[in-house]
Amino acid sequence: MQVVPRMTTQRNCRYVPLSKNPLVLVLCQVRFSPVRKMGDYIPSIQEAFRRHGFPIERAGKIQQLTITPAGVHAVEQECWEYRNKDELWSVTVLQDSVVLQTTAYERFEGFAEKLEAAVKTVLEQTEQDKLGLIQRVGLRYIDLIQPRDGESYRDYLRPGFHGASDAPFAAGSHRLNVESVGRADVGDTPGTMVLRVAQNDQGFDLPPDLIGGAPKFEPRAKPGELVTLVDMDHFIEGKFDPKADWVTECLYVMHDHLIEAFHEHVVSQAAIEVWR
Repeated sequence: MQVVPRMTTQRNCRYVPLSKNPLVLVLCQVRFSPVRKMGDYIPSIQEAFRRHGFPIERAGKIQQLTITPAGVHAVEQECWEYRNKDELWSVTVLQDSVVLQTTAYERFEGFAEKLEAAVKTVLEQTEQDKLGLIQRVGLRYIDLIQPRDGESYRDYLRPGFHGASDAPFAAGSHRLNVESVGRADVGDTPGTMVLRVAQNDQGFDLPPDLIGGAPKFEPRAKPGELVTLVDMDHFIEGKFDPKADWVTECLYVMHDHLIEAFHEHVVSQAAIEVWR
């Protein structure tokens, strides 16, 4: 089991308020060693979440893809989702993970506080804080770019994300799909950062894998309108001590990396000025 040095729960990146914020959704997943009898612990978890302001419960099943030497298999797993009263925040509990999502993100500090409370609740109620381990921590931001009349998505992105010229394609048919992956450490722990830019004209505000389980939000994209999604993901994987406060420390580092990458390497300064 990896014991990661203490970090800090304080942002070390810029804070730039945007009155026309392109941010659509923020998500954090914390995956831990499986608890096959998770259903036995749900009553106490539900009571704790109710007291933390998540009174709406939705139980069901989801399909997860498992990759094996024999191929890709869909595995059905029980899940329990909890939402706050306006349904703009949700916590989902599975046998091996906790996921916090929001479409009403304001400051990272508030998001991190809710995430730590959710992770602590699940780890303590299942005794994973004593018997288990954490295997993955990931933080993801989704932004939606909608150029104004007379503008191009290229005005909003750094040159590295402009993609190929429109010239080889039939007029109006070019769709951008660019991905960059690299190492971005979290303290002494190797981490991975993925920066994706993808376009659609189907009216999707979110990537396909997030549409079905997202909290409520006011749709921005319209069918027939070409929009550009900026999908930024930062994660670590390993075998870590099951400590909720350590997860929060990791998230602050990931957050700082993502915010600085967004401003310095993904979107243009002109875009920031438009969104101010």
